[in-house]
Amino acid sequence: MSYLNKYTVVANIFTAFNAFAGIIGIVIAINYADTLPYVPLQLIIIGAIFDFLDGFMAKRAPITTNFGVYADSISDVLTFAILPGIMVLQTNLIGSGESGLNGLTPLFIAAFYTISGWLRLVRFATSPTTIYFEGLPSPAAALLIGTCATLSTIPEVSWLFSQDGIVLSIFTIITGLLMTEIVKYPSPKRGQLVDLSLIAVAGLVVLCFVIFPGILTLSMILFISLLYTIFGSLYLLITNKSK
Repeated sequence: MSYLNKYTVVANIFTAFNAFAGIIGIVIAINYADTLPYVPLQLIIIGAIFDFLDGFMAKRAPITTNFGVYADSISDVLTFAILPGIMVLQTNLIGSGESGLNGLTPLFIAAFYTISGWLRLVRFATSPTTIYFEGLPSPAAALLIGTCATLSTIPEVSWLFSQDGIVLSIFTIITGLLMTEIVKYPSPKRGQLVDLSLIAVAGLVVLCFVIFPGILTLSMILFISLLYTIFGSLYLLITNKSK
């Protein structure tokens, strides 16, 4: 059976680890956000690493199986769409205070992000990326929103997102919109050395957070996430014209 090819087996194992990271992250975000504030974001990063590895192995398989495609999509939805949405919903800044968001508004905002991520992943599964991403990639979006949600729960830096949840909500809505096809972003498939160098630097930063979680490494992730989100499409345009 084709799905027993050694490459697809390893790819499916990595996919399962991605799903496991997403499920555990969801459980922790719902039940243990106060005592383990950094762990959900760490699990998003770990899930992204396994997502990269499963794609790396799948490319070396002689054929692509439907099982692998569906399994990868479901895993990504858990880790990059549902988990960040729950982190936004669970933060104690949204819906708190007299000027905070009330009623079902926080739920609708979190649901909007999750549905946007789900649509982005469905589109990616049916129309794989070429040399650029059509819309903000879901792992990048999850990293940005997960970082913002985590920072908003830390008293020392929560002022960045105000005490009423409005700023975090705006970030969440804009990021959800950017996952549609309105903006193009550079993809590693372009094979440009500068792209690979920037990805390597970003990878080192997020790994530092996994090993040494704290305000400093969180701030570094926020910085690189905002750079990619805000200037990624401009960078793609400039580098394409310079070729």
